[in-house]
Amino acid sequence: RPLVIKRYNLKNFGHALSRFWRPSRAWHSWLAGHRLAFYGIATPAPLAMREERFGPLRRRAVLINEFCAGRNLLEHLDPEQPPPPAEAEAIVTLFRTLRRLKLSHGDFKATNLLWHDGQIVVIDLDAMVQHTSESAWRRDWRRDRARFLRNWPAESVLHRWLDANLPPAA
Repeated sequence: RPLVIKRYNLKNFGHALSRFWRPSRAWHSWLAGHRLAFYGIATPAPLAMREERFGPLRRRAVLINEFCAGRNLLEHLDPEQPPPPAEAEAIVTLFRTLRRLKLSHGDFKATNLLWHDGQIVVIDLDAMVQHTSESAWRRDWRRDRARFLRNWPAESVLHRWLDANLPPAA
């Protein structure tokens, strides 16, 4: 079956040292994929994750996910009209669910949201965080919402519709 293999490289020795105490981005994506699946949020299933190490230092890491053939929302949605009813409901539901769970994506571009089989599929999860701190969650929620809206011109019909219908910036 089709798969996506994503390799996370370390840029240099300094980058390797900075990642020493933290899990790899592949590990973050792996964990976030399972978390989203647990909460019923569509995401390609994480199938395998591997980290290469030199002693305690992490080196390259690889994540293997199922492939999703959906179109990203930047291509799928027309900026000159509101989203179709199914997409509108799915977008608002996704944002409400993420807000309720205090999940921030960290890179909420429209290209990281796919429309597939009547639902939104969330990809590129290496910066996703489930917050325990209210202030950190509010900060990241504002960033995610603003980043998503920046995909379309502020004067476009779609941008105005999204801004009016998404849960407000906290």
